[in-house]
Amino acid sequence: MKKIGFIGLGTMGLPMTKHLIDIGHETYVVSRSRGPIETAISYGAHESRTPKELMEQVDVVMTCLPVPETIIDVYEGEQGLIAGASKGKIIIDHSTVNRETNIHVSTLLAEKGAMFLDAPVSGGPMGAQAGTLTIMCGGEQETFELTKPIMEAFGDYIVHVGPTGSGTVVKLLNNMLVGVHQAALAECYVMAEKSGVDPAIAYDLIKRSAGFSKSMDWSVDAILDRKFEPRFSIDLLHKDIRLALELAEQIDMPLDVVKLGERKVAEAKEKYGNKDISAIIRPLEEKTGITLKRR
Repeated sequence: MKKIGFIGLGTMGLPMTKHLIDIGHETYVVSRSRGPIETAISYGAHESRTPKELMEQVDVVMTCLPVPETIIDVYEGEQGLIAGASKGKIIIDHSTVNRETNIHVSTLLAEKGAMFLDAPVSGGPMGAQAGTLTIMCGGEQETFELTKPIMEAFGDYIVHVGPTGSGTVVKLLNNMLVGVHQAALAECYVMAEKSGVDPAIAYDLIKRSAGFSKSMDWSVDAILDRKFEPRFSIDLLHKDIRLALELAEQIDMPLDVVKLGERKVAEAKEKYGNKDISAIIRPLEEKTGITLKRR
């Protein structure tokens, strides 16, 4: 399978597309924005006019889109991916959406003899650029085996979780934990500063102790250097936590701690939704009158 299509040329999708091109895949792209298209073309990609045309031109299509509504918009309709699908075609969705969306599009594609994997990714833009993403996949084992070598272009830990939607469930579990961790870390860092302890020293010690999480590595430098440009925005994190809470309601699962984390993320979203998730600390800084800076 040499011909690959990619839709969703954002901070994740563009470097993923570049990796596909760099290892020799003939790669086609579609985007509503001209800038990402021009960048992808400079890497060696070819432009398709519509998702339908792209689907007809390639063996495998990968999508990396922000919300379930965008998936429906790109997949369905007269010029959507499903309209161009046929027997043997494969779609891999790297978006973080919900299980219902995965099952819905998988069913529509199966009616045309096409295959589908939900394959959310973790590792952020840095992992996408380095080609070291973790990829959690839901769908048929055969489809996974066929496409794993392609995903190895940008992923270094790729796991088949189970049936369609399973990869999405794991991604939602991960991101609801990120929300809780970032809310707790905001309190941790501000409490350190308020107690007269350098947050950088507290971080260094906790990193070697039982309280450490990878979320600390993500946030500490951004907070201390006051660099809140979005790598992964609060808006997107809040969307993912809401999807996790919706899933919890469907399976009658109480998530008391996650609900508290969601409230903290929602509070930060009001003013800082387009900022990086490390900016979840900002409302607490404002309440306490403390602004953390590197000493």
